[in-house]
Amino acid sequence: MLRRISPRAPRRLLSAASKPRPFLAVRALSTSPVAMMPTRSTHATQPADAFQLLPESQKPGEAEDRLYEASVKEIEAWWASPRYQGIKRPYSPEDVASKRGTQNIQYPSSVMAQKLFNLIREREAKGEPIHTSK
Repeated sequence: MLRRISPRAPRRLLSAASKPRPFLAVRALSTSPVAMMPTRSTHATQPADAFQLLPESQKPGEAEDRLYEASVKEIEAWWASPRYQGIKRPYSPEDVASKRGTQNIQYPSSVMAQKLFNLIREREAKGEPIHTSK
């Protein structure tokens, strides 16, 4: 019995591997509608992106100062949001902007934390509970 199966098995594997497979549609990560998206847009031109596209000879000076000022304004707006209300910091937005790099990273955990904060505020305003799944 094993003698009969062993010669056939490689043929079956080869024939199955050589057949074209139909295109499998990729399902979206989430099918639920987005209630509130983060304030940052992935399609908008960020000041750091414009700075990175400049030739090296034009980066020092005015362009760098504009990037720094835009970063300070972004940090001030971020800290003024309701989520961070009441937090006292021993450092200024200028200190943070001077220590940051030019690559703007948005972490998935930050996006989910913002969604949770928005959900809590929305339900609190309506006086509704937040139900968890089973």
